[in-house]
Amino acid sequence: MNTSSASPSRQSSSPSAFALLLPFALAYGISYFFRNVNAVAGPTLAREFALGPQGLGFLTSSYFFGFSAAQIPLGILLDRFGPPKVGAGMALTSGIGAIIFGLAASTFELSLGRALIGMGASAGLMGAMSAVHLIVGRDRAATVTGWIMISGGIGAMFASTPAQWALDTYGWRAIFLTLAGACGLMALWLGSKSRHMKPAASGQTLTELLAGVREVFSARRFWQVGSVIGLTLGTFLAFQSLWAATWLRDVAGYSDRTAISNVLLALNFGMALGFIGSGMIGDWLAERGVDRITTLMAFVVISLLSQAYIMLFPSIGPHWAWGVYAASANAVVFGYALLASTFKGTLTGRVNTAINLLSFGLAFVLQALIGTWLNTYPLKSGKYNPTGYYSAWITLWILQACVLAILTVYGRKTLKRTAF
Repeated sequence: MNTSSASPSRQSSSPSAFALLLPFALAYGISYFFRNVNAVAGPTLAREFALGPQGLGFLTSSYFFGFSAAQIPLGILLDRFGPPKVGAGMALTSGIGAIIFGLAASTFELSLGRALIGMGASAGLMGAMSAVHLIVGRDRAATVTGWIMISGGIGAMFASTPAQWALDTYGWRAIFLTLAGACGLMALWLGSKSRHMKPAASGQTLTELLAGVREVFSARRFWQVGSVIGLTLGTFLAFQSLWAATWLRDVAGYSDRTAISNVLLALNFGMALGFIGSGMIGDWLAERGVDRITTLMAFVVISLLSQAYIMLFPSIGPHWAWGVYAASANAVVFGYALLASTFKGTLTGRVNTAINLLSFGLAFVLQALIGTWLNTYPLKSGKYNPTGYYSAWITLWILQACVLAILTVYGRKTLKRTAF
């Protein structure tokens, strides 16, 4: 285990890896709840603030805007100052955003609050990944990260049926103000771990840190793998955090909010399985001679097939269909640790945040574009037009298939020269 002190006695008295990683796991769970809660609260917010599909899409995607905008500085800060200090600061940022959102009287205040929530939540998974690399090393990073990401799935599950109950019982404002208090406590807990983790690039100057950013973005393998991860995750996130719920209402024909929440619960359960299973499956197959990039591409193929099924049969077995889609789409997080392992250790934070920039930047753009797309079609029986959903999703499906084909055809030679 890496610690901030070189003395053996200090190392022997250091907390266990579980104790050090637990607050990062819980912070990630809270960040995922923040990300998905608008899928449940969205209809209420739309009524209260008179939002159409374009306005609702922009509001919800403000999270992804703040999240994406923070990625490059976040990667530099994680490598330079370490996950505990950076995570504590970002938790406070989310807390401030939650207060603004919970007290908002206008759509501008809602968007500002949600953007700050996203900015702070950007350290949820990235802080955990950096901490994993510091504590357990690269060999076990993919599997341990998968276990940590279960908390994200749990947070997402709480953002479905339980969140609907809390919304009906206490209202959406109470939910966000309660979360603000949780963020303050999380900041204190994360900050207390700083003495046990030495930053990966603690001695580097700003010039050296920025040179590392350029090294990541100039690497061909980053774009070949990152574009596949980014489009797969970006499309899923755009639906999961907003449009899946309205699809179930407008296309699949679900009219009961609890029934919709139950499908979202199945979706989020599948996501948790994808998180934990991807690393273990990848390691198991690698021991039997299957290279990890092939496993990654297989996950993407399953994701594409499940999306096609949902579009073809929207009301037949939606719990299973959305669960499989969530599991396979989120299994591509397996690629984070894999791609990071092809760069030197001092770049871990910057590699992970660069992939996140692609994924969540695309989620922001795609979620807002789907809302704009829906807005171009007339309402049908007071609901968004199914034709708008299909035209948007088919376009995204084709784009995902194209980047996968490019990786399959042109990426092999480059990837063979890496640690994959």
